[in-house]
Amino acid sequence: MAGNSLFIWLQRAFLALSLAVFLPGSGMAKPERIVSMNVCADQLLLLLADRQQIISLSNLATDQETSMMAEQAAGLPKNHGLSEEILQLEPDLILAGEYTTRPTVFLLRKLGYRVIVLPIATSLNDIRANIKTVAEAVGASERGRALVAEFDNKLPSAGMSENEADAPMAALYWANGFTSGEGTLASSVVKTAGFRNLGGELGIRGTGQVSLETLITSAPDLLILDAQRDKPAMATENLHHPALQKMFADHLRVSIPSNLWVCGTPVIADAIAELHAIKSKIMSYRKVDQK
Repeated sequence: MAGNSLFIWLQRAFLALSLAVFLPGSGMAKPERIVSMNVCADQLLLLLADRQQIISLSNLATDQETSMMAEQAAGLPKNHGLSEEILQLEPDLILAGEYTTRPTVFLLRKLGYRVIVLPIATSLNDIRANIKTVAEAVGASERGRALVAEFDNKLPSAGMSENEADAPMAALYWANGFTSGEGTLASSVVKTAGFRNLGGELGIRGTGQVSLETLITSAPDLLILDAQRDKPAMATENLHHPALQKMFADHLRVSIPSNLWVCGTPVIADAIAELHAIKSKIMSYRKVDQK
């Protein structure tokens, strides 16, 4: 019975492809039944595809702590990345993430389904590339170009020069003392806003831990905290330590929602603009102090 069901699903999928509308000049069918199995792909899909094209998003699509577009995802069916779920949906395009349920991705590709795997965005160029990939896949190239242009227009005209040793330093400080170093999207955001990143200055690549003592002695100009830090948990006790509160009582601090750092979406441009404004304020204070 299972084999017959699979055969029926494949028949229907091939029929759908034969009746699909083709994208001009590409020879590729414009998808009408798109499934996303990854929360980062969910968000780009919601930004670029027509809502009627989307037949399922990942189970994290409406999780407000993970997705910046949880409200927009409301009302759309969800999946858990299981092959039996996806096959029954009869999709003509499937979006997955770099680490999305690999066995499902392998099986779907083996069965001939069109699966696009989006790499994790660790830079602003990665965001642009993923927007372009999704836009072309869903038949919305013009919408993709417009989204990239809008994203770029929000960015500050100049970030931090590689040799700008006097640039203010920002410290990204998360639960359990974790921070983001080189090769991360968070670090790219901080640098684009005109800051040096403490994690990078300490030689951290990817994510790593910074002791409270190191954080305090480094004396960063800006402390960037997770907006979810006030939730009661042992993991966030370091963020309420008296020494931290005393040291940064008169320092600039900003809270940024954790869901902003999870995925590379154009929304990050707004955070960069906010951080850049803070950087300008810090530089203004310095000029006053030097007089």
